[in-house]
Amino acid sequence: MRKTLFFYLSKEMILPFFIGLFGFIIFMISEMLFILVDQVISKGLDLISFFKIIAYRIPAFLIIAIPVANLFAIINSITKLESNFEITSLRILGIRFYLIILPFLIIGFFLSIVSFILNETIVPLSMSASEKIVKEKIIKAPLAFLQSNVFFKLPDGKIIIIKEIDKAKGEMKYITLIDNTVGIYPRIITATKGLAKDFKITLYDGFITDISYKGFVKSQTKFEKLIIPLDISVDKITEELKTPWEMKYSELKEKVESMEKIGLKDNYLRTQLYLKFSLPLSNIILIILSLPLAVMFARKGRFIGLFLSVFLIFFYYSSFSFFVALGKNNILPPFLAAFLADFIMLFVGFILIYILEK
Repeated sequence: MRKTLFFYLSKEMILPFFIGLFGFIIFMISEMLFILVDQVISKGLDLISFFKIIAYRIPAFLIIAIPVANLFAIINSITKLESNFEITSLRILGIRFYLIILPFLIIGFFLSIVSFILNETIVPLSMSASEKIVKEKIIKAPLAFLQSNVFFKLPDGKIIIIKEIDKAKGEMKYITLIDNTVGIYPRIITATKGLAKDFKITLYDGFITDISYKGFVKSQTKFEKLIIPLDISVDKITEELKTPWEMKYSELKEKVESMEKIGLKDNYLRTQLYLKFSLPLSNIILIILSLPLAVMFARKGRFIGLFLSVFLIFFYYSSFSFFVALGKNNILPPFLAAFLADFIMLFVGFILIYILEK
C-alpha cells in the first residue's frame, strides 16, 4: 500500500517539476541577459563567449531552481489530487497526513543531496570557467580586479588590503600590505594613499613596520613613495578573487578561516559558507510548508494553486535575500542569516500540519 502510494504521488510530481525547473531557468537566464548585454556586449565580447558564459552558469541556476521546481510541482500535484478528492479519500481510509507527505519528503531529501553534490562538484568548476571568460574578455588590465575591503594575495605571497579605491582613476586610500616572507611576524606596510597604474602600485606617505620575534615593534620607517610591481596573470587573479559560488565548502571554509586569522572578519563570506547547506535543505523545508497550504487551498481551483506557488516562491527568495543582507551588514549572525528563513518556514509548516491533523 505504502509503496503504491509513494509511486503514485511521485508520478504526479514529474511533469510539473520539470515545467517549473525549465521555466525558472529560462527566467534566470533572461534576467542575466539584461546584465550581460549592458556590461559585456558593449565591451566587445564575441558571441561564442557570450553563450559560453550563459551555459557555464546553468548548473548554478539549478541550485536555486530545484527548490522552486519542487515547490511548483508539489502545489500543482496536490491541488490536482485534492480537487479530485483523492487526498480526502486517503485520509478517510485512515491514512495519516504525515504518511501522505512522506513520499514528498523522500523526494525532497533526494533533491537536497543532489543539490549539495552539484554545489560541491560541477557548480564551482562551471562558475570558475564562466568568471574566467568574463575576466579575460571584459577586463583588460589586472588592476581592475583590486577591490575595496577584500584582501588580495600577490604572486610573491604578500597580501594587500585597500580600504577605498576608485577603479576609474586607479586611486586608492588607506592601503595595508602584509609581507609574510620576512620572518616570524609579517612586515606591515601602510599608506594613506596610492595609485594603481601600468601594472604597479605606487604608495605615498606611509610606514614600513617590522615586528620582532617577541611580537613588539622592532622598527618603523617612513617613506614618501614606494613602488610595488604587479606581475599578475588572469589565472592568478581568477584564483584569488573566487566568488563563493566558485568554491567548494572546504575551499570557502579555508578562506574564511585564513581571513579571520589575520583579523579580517567577513560575515558575508561566512553566511555564504552556511548557505552551502541551507539552500539544499530548503528542498525539504519548502515541502513541509507547501503541502498543508496546498491541501487547504486545493478546492479553490487551479488559479489559486498557481497564485500560491508564485507567492511562496516570492516569499522564499525575498526572505533568503533579506536575511543574507542582514548578515552581510552585521545585523544578524552569519548562521542565523543563512538558516533563519528555513527555520521560519519549517515552524509555519509544522503548525499548518498540526492544524490539518486535528
